[in-house]
Amino acid sequence: MDGGGGIMASAATGAMSSLLAKLAELREMSYDVEDCVDEYMGQLRRRSGGGGGGVVGLILGYVGRVREMVSRRGIAEQIQELSARVVEAGHRRKRYKIDAAAASPSGAGVVPVDCRLPALYAELGGLVGVHGPRDELVRLLDDGEERMKVVSVVGAGGLGKTTLANQVYRNIRDRFDCKSFVSLSQNPDIGMIFRTMLSQVKKDECEITGSGDMEQLINELRDFLQDKRYLIVIDDVWSTQAWKIIKCAFGENTCGSRIIVTTRIGTVAKSCSSPDCDLVYELKALSEDHSKMLFFRRIFGSEDRCPHQLKEVSVEIVKKCGGLPLAIITMASLLTTKSDTREEWMKVCGSIGFGLEKNSDVEEMNMVLSLSYNDLSHHLRTCLLYMSMFPEDYVIKRDYLVRRWIAEGFIKVFGGRTIEEEGECYFNELINRSLIQAVDFQYDGRVYACRVHDLILDLIVSKAVEDNFVTIFTDKRQVLRPQGTLDECLLF
Repeated sequence: MDGGGGIMASAATGAMSSLLAKLAELREMSYDVEDCVDEYMGQLRRRSGGGGGGVVGLILGYVGRVREMVSRRGIAEQIQELSARVVEAGHRRKRYKIDAAAASPSGAGVVPVDCRLPALYAELGGLVGVHGPRDELVRLLDDGEERMKVVSVVGAGGLGKTTLANQVYRNIRDRFDCKSFVSLSQNPDIGMIFRTMLSQVKKDECEITGSGDMEQLINELRDFLQDKRYLIVIDDVWSTQAWKIIKCAFGENTCGSRIIVTTRIGTVAKSCSSPDCDLVYELKALSEDHSKMLFFRRIFGSEDRCPHQLKEVSVEIVKKCGGLPLAIITMASLLTTKSDTREEWMKVCGSIGFGLEKNSDVEEMNMVLSLSYNDLSHHLRTCLLYMSMFPEDYVIKRDYLVRRWIAEGFIKVFGGRTIEEEGECYFNELINRSLIQAVDFQYDGRVYACRVHDLILDLIVSKAVEDNFVTIFTDKRQVLRPQGTLDECLLF
C-alpha cells in the first residue's frame, strides 16, 4: 500500500518535473525570438540613418548594402531555426500530451507537509522574543469589550506570526466557550476550512453535519456561535476575497468573542481588522540581543559556550539575518554541519545574498519565503527580480528604481495614472507585501528609499538565475550565470 503510494507520488513528481522543464524550454525560445526581433529592428534603425553624399557616401552606401545582405541572411537563418524549434515544440506537446499532464488530477492527492507545523508545536521555553508581543496582543484582545473584535497580525514571511498567534491562543483559550485554529493556503479550500472549524468548536457537544454546500456550512457555524464566546485564529490569509467569505460565518454577538487573523500583506490586514478600531498589530523583527540569544542557543546552548574564534563571525551572520527568526534558525542549523573553524563560518557568512549552499533547512526557508514571491502578479515578479542586480544592503531610491523599471518596459499603465504614478504603486505594493523594506521617508509620508533583506535578496538572485533573467558578476569573483540566453549583465 505504502509502496504503491510512493510510486504514484514519484510518477506525479516526475511528470511535474518534465512539465517544468518544457516550460523553461519555451521561455528560452521566447527570449531567442525577442532577441531576433530586437536585432532586426536595430538594423532597420541603422539603415534609416543614411550614408551621406559624394564618392565617400557612395562607397559607404555600397559597403552598407553588402553588410545588410549578410545580416539579413543571418537573420533569415535565425528565423528558420526558430521556426523549426517552434514546430518541434508543438509536435512534442502532442506526443507527450502536455496539456493532459498539466490538467491531470493524478498528483492532486499528493499534499506536501505544511511548513508551518513546527510553529504550532513550539514550546514557550524554546522561543526568544515572543513574550513581549504575546502580552501586547493579549492586552488588545482581553480588554473587557463585549462586542466581537477582529485583530490582525501582519509581518513578513518567517517573522513568527504563526508562532505568536499560537502562543496567544494557548494563553487565553480557556477563557472562551469554544475555540478553533485553522491555517489557510494561497488557494484555500474554504469548504474544508469551515468543516475544520466546525469539528473544533463543536467537539463532542453535538453531531457535526458540515458536509453540505458552502451556504449550509456558513449557516451551521453562525447558528452554533451566535450565543457563545468564541476564539478563532485564522492563520496566513492571502487575499481580501478569502476573508470576505470566511467572515460570513461569524455573526455579531455581545459575548466578548475574538478573532485573530495573520497575514503577510498590509492591505489584507486592514480589511480583516475591526474597522472602527484599527486593530492591526505589526510584528517587528527580533532585536539584536534577542537575535544573538536565539542563534547561540540553537548552536551552543548559550553565548558563553561559543568558541572565541567564532564570536565575531557569528555576530556578523546574525546581523545579516536581519532579526528574522526563520533565517536565524536556518543559519544556525546550517552551521551545525560545519567544523568550528573561522574560515568555514566566514565562507557561509559571505555566501548570504549570493546563493546559500543547499541543505534541507535552507530549502525549507526558501519554500516559506517563496510563498510571498509566488503570490505576486507577473509584472511585480519582474520588478522584484530586477532588484537582484543591486548589492546587499544597498539603499535604493524610489524614483531612481521606478525610472529603471520604466526604461526596461516593466510598467503598464492602468486606471488613468501616469506611468510614474503606476511605478510608485508597484513600489508601494512590494513594500506592502514585506518583500522590500522602507528605510527613508519624505515629509509627506511617502517612502523615499528602500533596501532588500539579505535573505530575500538571496531568494530573488536564485530565482533570477533560474529564470535566465540576469547574470551577476560580483566582487567575490563569483559569477551567477543562467544557462542559455542572457537578458541583463551588471558588474559590481
